Amino acid sequence: MESPQTEVGGISLTEIASEFGTPLYVYDGNKIKEKYNELTQAFSDIKLKVKYACKANTNINIMKLLRQEGSGLDTVSINEIRLGLIAGFDPSEVLFTPNGVSIQEIEDAVGLGVNINIDNISVLEHFGHKYKGSVPVCIRVNPHVMAGGNSHIQTGHIDSKFGISIHQMRHVMRVVKAHDMHIVGIHMHTGSDIVDAEVFTRASELLFD
Repeated sequence: MESPQTEVGGISLTEIASEFGTPLYVYDGNKIKEKYNELTQAFSDIKLKVKYACKANTNINIMKLLRQEGSGLDTVSINEIRLGLIAGFDPSEVLFTPNGVSIQEIEDAVGLGVNINIDNISVLEHFGHKYKGSVPVCIRVNPHVMAGGNSHIQTGHIDSKFGISIHQMRHVMRVVKAHDMHIVGIHMHTGSDIVDAEVFTRASELLFD
């Protein structure tokens, strides 16, 4: 049986627990920086901007650490946006990717100056009608690629709530044209815990198409 970890970053966990009490969460900032740099260096030959999806962990010190390393921020709620701004992220570095939130929350995000992702045609129509191309926006696409560690974290399949179906692109283009919308990006989320690189290649080809 593998022995339990007794230290983090060279510091004894029992000593930390004795000082601060339990339950206690302990994070290794050097390990976080190591993994962030490993990711960015893997794509060093292209223009890449990593955005930390803070729904994984909204500890403000982790957010500050990643900002210092050069990361942007991906958020899913208005309060994550506000926390990111408190952590020091510039609004231009923050992407808001909501799912099933109110129109008011999206409008609040526009007011904070962050980048907006829209994954629903009716919301896209409302956004286009209200802002008439004056506010840049990204569109989240569902590529219909099944991927992820298990069924609960597979988000690119045909029944997923995440993203506008690639089969509805003609409808999307009609909305964009009707409201003279300023589309600045496309986005997709195929799932989590993906270990097959071919999945990313296949989904990326669909996205570029």
